[in-house]
Amino acid sequence: MEYTPISPFMRPISHAHLRVVERPEVSVPGKPINKWELLRELSKAQAAFGVTERDLTVMQGLLSFFPDDALGGNAEMVVFPSNKAICERLNGMPCSTMRRHIARLVDAGLLMRRDSPNGKRYVRKHGEERVAFGFDLSPLYCRSEEVARAAEAVREAEDRVRRLREVVSLMRRDLAALAEFGEEIQPGLGLWDQFRDKAVLTARALRRKLTLEELSAYRTDLEALLDRARNVIDGPETEEMNTNDASFERHHHNSNKESIDLEPALEKGGAAAAAP
Repeated sequence: MEYTPISPFMRPISHAHLRVVERPEVSVPGKPINKWELLRELSKAQAAFGVTERDLTVMQGLLSFFPDDALGGNAEMVVFPSNKAICERLNGMPCSTMRRHIARLVDAGLLMRRDSPNGKRYVRKHGEERVAFGFDLSPLYCRSEEVARAAEAVREAEDRVRRLREVVSLMRRDLAALAEFGEEIQPGLGLWDQFRDKAVLTARALRRKLTLEELSAYRTDLEALLDRARNVIDGPETEEMNTNDASFERHHHNSNKESIDLEPALEKGGAAAAAP
């Protein structure tokens, strides 16, 4: 094509549109990329690009009109379905809704309009040259590495949340167990009820989807309570109690031993007294 237009048909130019048009060649990946794998990565990183699941549903519909499984190479990445065909592919999505989601994809820099002079979408061939007007998928392809990095960052963040959630769950369980044990060895302390309440509230909170910051706050609180519980359980009063218990056990053992030692002597004495 002798000229690549930069303005959409009967729509104003935006900064997002110009950024896509002026994307440097160095940003273009050097190899074809599977379009469905790229869409899955974009779905994982959607928050970083400001798009929603519904936006990605429309992107999926547009990708389905691209004949190859891979974007890139020498293939023209412009699809030119009619609004009716797109809505049918999207299971009857209203045309106004579809256009709104396409506008969001354009604003996000993931899609570009290649509008013809009259705004219609079509492909025309001039000998070996092929000119297509419609939706250009090359911005998505050009940002594939950025999409992959964002998706990996999301996975790493999810892994941190998962591991911290496990730690908080284990700490909550330990606090509940220490509260029960503490009640047995030092009954009557209101502290144990406080620990049990915290364990119950934490278990209730873990049913929700907590952020990394919220989980970190729970971990900090539980660490302090666990230290406090251990200090009370391992404190001087408990040590004295354990010492008294041990002394009682030794005394009981010695008493039993003395009783056992006296039994033969008593038996001999009784036998001597019974002899004529």
